Amino acid sequence: MYEESLRVPLIIYDPRAPAINRGRSEEAMTLNLDFAPTMLSLAGMTPPAGMQGRSLLPLLENQPSPGWRTDFFYEEHFFPTKIPPSEGVRTERWSYIRWVDEKPVSEELFDLKTDPLEGHNLAADPENAKIIAGLRARWEKYREELK
Repeated sequence: MYEESLRVPLIIYDPRAPAINRGRSEEAMTLNLDFAPTMLSLAGMTPPAGMQGRSLLPLLENQPSPGWRTDFFYEEHFFPTKIPPSEGVRTERWSYIRWVDEKPVSEELFDLKTDPLEGHNLAADPENAKIIAGLRARWEKYREELK
């Protein structure tokens, strides 16, 4: 869930787009699971109910996107022998990681605003108790929603 492996550029080229929508940069939080709903929308189809992700079409068309995500759930369980299983929540400012197989569970908290290279784990800092409690609660809610 570290910034360098999580954040990758996304470039979309649509030759049908009007000139006003070309060459723009968008700061919205997008995920690879948005690709399928976007492709379905571009094909004039409605993504099926329950499909994760959101169509990027409003962003591509420079339309207001109220309610766009400001955080997301992360999980890595695919290669447990290479990458220890982890889950977490990423917001625009905070990165919260739980190493779920460690006993006791190990946590990491990074303030991406003041520490963009994620070099200082703030999880045990009492000053961040409310922040980490809120991110834990958000993590638990996501786990329930995504079962």
